[in-house]
Amino acid sequence: MPTYLAKRSSDEIGVRFRVCDGDGRVMPLCDEFLFQLRLRDCSVYTQRAYALGLAHFFTWLGANGVEPERVTRQVIGRYIADFGESEPGGAVTTRAAPKARSARTVNHRLSVLASFFDFHIRRDTEDGAGPWCGRTNPASGKLLDRELRHGMMGRDLPPRTRQRDGFRRRVPYEVPKRIEPEEVQRLIDAASSFRDKANLTLLCRTGQRIGDWNESAGRHGILGMSLSDVDRKRGLIVVRLKGARDEHRVPVTDDFWPVYERYLKEERRTAEDCEALWIALRKGRGKPLTYAAFESSLRYIGGKAGVPVHPHLFRHTLAQGVLDLTGNLKIAQEILGHAHISTTADIYTRVDPVSLVTALAAAKSSFDAAHRPSLNVPSEERRYVFDYDADTIAELEDAVNNQALTRRPHP
Repeated sequence: MPTYLAKRSSDEIGVRFRVCDGDGRVMPLCDEFLFQLRLRDCSVYTQRAYALGLAHFFTWLGANGVEPERVTRQVIGRYIADFGESEPGGAVTTRAAPKARSARTVNHRLSVLASFFDFHIRRDTEDGAGPWCGRTNPASGKLLDRELRHGMMGRDLPPRTRQRDGFRRRVPYEVPKRIEPEEVQRLIDAASSFRDKANLTLLCRTGQRIGDWNESAGRHGILGMSLSDVDRKRGLIVVRLKGARDEHRVPVTDDFWPVYERYLKEERRTAEDCEALWIALRKGRGKPLTYAAFESSLRYIGGKAGVPVHPHLFRHTLAQGVLDLTGNLKIAQEILGHAHISTTADIYTRVDPVSLVTALAAAKSSFDAAHRPSLNVPSEERRYVFDYDADTIAELEDAVNNQALTRRPHP
């Protein structure tokens, strides 16, 4: 039974990922597709994720005796069922171990397969020959004929415009969690270095992704900043957006700069030859600070402060705070650097159940306080719904009595 692996290599262009069998032989079908991702300037992280997904899929095909050219929607359905019911380690779950893959993970794997088959169908159809010429994509419904910023079908489409394919799983309704202002201050106070204090301040004040600095995979986010990305005069920082997109300029509040200056003078001055803005202070001192090192440091700080936290929590908190104050999705989109405003809306315009109940209760109180007459029920002492004066009531009663007399049958 063949087992396929995603292997990283380098060439004159840079880092590349290839799908190989156990003997190290490259699989041409995957290699052609992954090379196209490089040409479309997809990030190394994306290329790696797609290579891993294809390696897993083709290993499953081999284990089930299915040739790649014979993949149908039924085969994709079986694969997704097995993939969704297995743990990230690969073992199929049992009742004693019910932890399966999340809906987001399953849907991402479908996007990988849909992109892979779409590439081969388009190429063979244009050539007029090949095993996929004129065939229907087995991993998706009707794909939208549209070139995307990332060059991958379905990746960046707003949720409302994606086509239903029958295999995608509904992602559970989740409201982004927040971190309270006093908790942020506890975290900053608990940080022992000016580097970590400055990083935490940037995270909570700008809402940018923490990102990473990786020589082979590239850099983005706050950790991907270099010294030249800080514009002290204008009060701005420049971050590279996720997914090989453009640079993003973000204003920074005044409380960041004093901590930043102390970091430069007291902690970073020994690493003048390092291009990265943020450097390691212990293991690998003087080298760029990686995500793994920062995440470990943040976990320690959170435990010390008694605040469970992860880097993306700051981004959610700032985005929701901006929307609460301004109600303007466009402002939130510009700050976060989302390519589509629908992404911002889909994540941050959701309402948690507690807020719904509170809003409904407040609306009821406001409504009741208005004393809407049409909903009032007259008591025995008050025969009329409206507050008539005595003369009007007398006229009404006379009218009622006269109407009763006119309707009384004659003897």
